[in-house]
Formats: sequence, structure tokens, C-alpha cells
Amino acid sequence: MKNFKSAIVVGALLAVVGAAADDWRFYSAKLSPDPAEGRALEANVHEISLPSKRSCGWWETDGVVKPGGGARFRATAEISLDAAEKGLWNDCMMFVTWYDPKKGNKKGVSFLQRDFVDYTDVKTPDGKIRRTFDKTFAVPGACEAVRVEFIAKWHKMTATVSEYSLELVPRPKPRIARCVVGNPYEKRPDWSDPERAVASRLAQIEATLTNIFAHVEHPDIILFAETFTDTGTPCPEKTGERIPGGPSFALASRYARQYKTYIALCIRERTDAGTFHNSTFIVDRSGGLVGVYRKTTLTSGEYMDGLLPADDFGVFDLDFGRVGCLTCWDNWFSETAKFLRRKGAELLLFPLAGCAWDHVDITFPARAIDTGLPILVAMRQRHLPNGIIDRDGTWRVKTFEENGFAWADIDLDARPRTFWLSVGPGMGDAHSLYVDESRPELYIKQEYK
Repeated sequence: MKNFKSAIVVGALLAVVGAAADDWRFYSAKLSPDPAEGRALEANVHEISLPSKRSCGWWETDGVVKPGGGARFRATAEISLDAAEKGLWNDCMMFVTWYDPKKGNKKGVSFLQRDFVDYTDVKTPDGKIRRTFDKTFAVPGACEAVRVEFIAKWHKMTATVSEYSLELVPRPKPRIARCVVGNPYEKRPDWSDPERAVASRLAQIEATLTNIFAHVEHPDIILFAETFTDTGTPCPEKTGERIPGGPSFALASRYARQYKTYIALCIRERTDAGTFHNSTFIVDRSGGLVGVYRKTTLTSGEYMDGLLPADDFGVFDLDFGRVGCLTCWDNWFSETAKFLRRKGAELLLFPLAGCAWDHVDITFPARAIDTGLPILVAMRQRHLPNGIIDRDGTWRVKTFEENGFAWADIDLDARPRTFWLSVGPGMGDAHSLYVDESRPELYIKQEYK
């Protein structure tokens, strides 16, 4: 195995041309009963063959990075699965271990951190999977060298890795989204005139929007609480709204267009087909409809009223990032937030009516920690806070002010880390690890009883 100094020389070449055949090392997992095999086919082309599900093998190489800069890692893996395999998921991965400059590249000693490289898949005409890895990282601390590994495990397969490169690039800039949660409180209107009652609630939302735009410059997205306009109505058949076409959409559209922001409102939706749903819609910076999320996990009161659930979770591509939504009861089931994370959500919207304090202090932060995603929380009860929970589970900001707001600039690329989070004696990133080291094929197999 090369020492640290020789790894630096090799890495300097990798930054330009990738790795030559003799710069790589192959390993088969020591305790695996069916050893993996590795072959260097040509310069920068390496094969991993796994004879069974009981195999694990990997190629590794070293590279040089520059403190304070960025590093872009790319490669392609062409994967042939055994006919009996149902899918590949995350069992062919590329990850980067950033060496501690004081301790070098010896195995078993502390390192700075480990990161997984993102990938996309396409099926080739001959049935293979072509997995393309591509990710740019900010070089951590004073790190000068990295170890790069391509690992295949737990499927009978052959993976051919090629086109590897490590390119030194400028340090990536933070990707900031300015997030705001509006805080009008629930008041009890006179429901003898439903249209007037809804208008009074909309006036509260408008007052809050006016307050927001007087104090927050250029917000990217604003969220309000669950079904604020008609909560408590004795005549939901009269207060349900169409999307678009209802007064809530008209109000959100007007302000979104005027202030060039996204606005998310949750209402009781009435469709042309005569169905009712608990629905959150998002309008874009021009006032148009981005999309609608219909609550999937209804409470007994909702389904006994006749509301219908959606049958899937969705994410919405906004110009600053990908946003998912969970409405009230949805978020008490941990798998829902994880589904959105798997679908690529970078930020969670969470409109709800209200809850108990242990949910505020425990349940909501747990969802952020489970997924590594920040959450915008919008409730409508005076005694509960509205605000933003950061991806590490801490409440970044809160407000109790009537017609007030809470706001924060969220870096969608920030990755708080935890020591020895699966990766060994270094810092691990929950945002990646909870997806890249999970077992989705097992979740699919489970039967609920």
C-alpha cells in the first residue's frame, strides 16, 4: 500500500487524468464467505465481480485536494445484475474519505469525514444499469488528501467502473433559501355567513403578509398553517375552495406575483368532481400554480366528514430547491418524511392545526434528524410556536406574535455532522447516510398487519 507522500503524487495526476491501473487497490471483505473478485481491465477501468449476495468488494485509490477549495468527483459504473435480482438500490456506491492532515492515511485512525457521491441511473438497451456519479464538495478544514472507494455488495453482479476523475474546482457557494413562516392566530368567526367568515380569516393572512413584506427582504417561500381559512366551519361544503379559482388562491397569487416569492397555503379543497381534500398548494413568483399536495394520512374526524386522502407523496421543484410537504397527522409517521427525502426533497413544509408540547419538543425535531432536512412549521394556535427547525433538530427561530412571522436563511447544502455515525472514527453526514446505508429492498418486502 502506498504511503501518504506517494498518494499525494498520484493524486496530483488524478486531478487531471484519473487513475492508472496500478494506482488502484482491490479488496474483498475479509469475513465474506464468497470472496469478490477485482480486475483492472485497462487504465481507469476496473471491474468488481460478486458471486453471490454474500459478497462485498471494492476498489480504492488516493487523491490530492486543496484546503479552502472544492473537489468534484465523477465516475461511471456499468452494472450487470443476476436475473434473479429485483433491483440494485444503493448497493453500488462511491464514497470519499477525507484524511486528517495530522494523522495521514493509515487505516483505523481518526479521519476528518466521509461523504457519499450522488448518482443517477439509466437503464441501457441490454438491461444493464448505467450509474453516473457526480458531486462537488467543499474541502473540509486543512485536508490535503482523500481516499476514494467504489464498493459493491449484497447482490450477484458485475460492476465495471470507468471515467473516474477528481477535479479541483472553486469552493461551492452556499445555496441559500430565505424561508418565512406566517403566524396568524385562529379566531372564532360567525359562521352564519360562511363567505364573510372565510374573508375574515383571509384578512388575517393578508395582515400577516403585509407585516412580512415590511420587514423581510426578498423571501423565497412563505408558509401558513393547516386549513386556516375554514377551520371550525359547520358547513364545509360551502367553504371548500377550488385550486385555482378560490379566494385563498387569488390572495396568494396576488402577493406572490407582487413580491416575487413562493407562497404555500393549506385549505379544504373542493374539486369539480365533488370530492373534498385537505390540500396545500404552492404558487410561484409569477402567481401561477406550482402544484398541490393532498394530505395522505387523514384523522378520524376528517375521513368521517368525507375528506379523501391522496395516494402518494410528492416533491415540487422550485427555483431555489426541491420542496416536500407533510400536513399535520402525516408527520407523526416517520416513514413519510423519509419517503420525501428519498424523492429528493431538500426542505419540508409542515402546516398543521396544533399539537401537544412534547410533539413540539420531540416529534418535530426527530423528523428533521431522521431526514437531515430543515422543516418549516406553521400552526394556528396561540399557545404554540411557529418557526423553523434546522436539520440537526434545533429550533432555529420561533414566534408567538399574532400576525407575526419567523424567518431564517437556510443553506440547502449545509451538512451538520456527527462523530462515528456509521463511518468509523470520523464525521458522518446524516443527510446522506440515512439514505445511502438504508435497506430499501427490505422496506418494500414488509407486510403491514
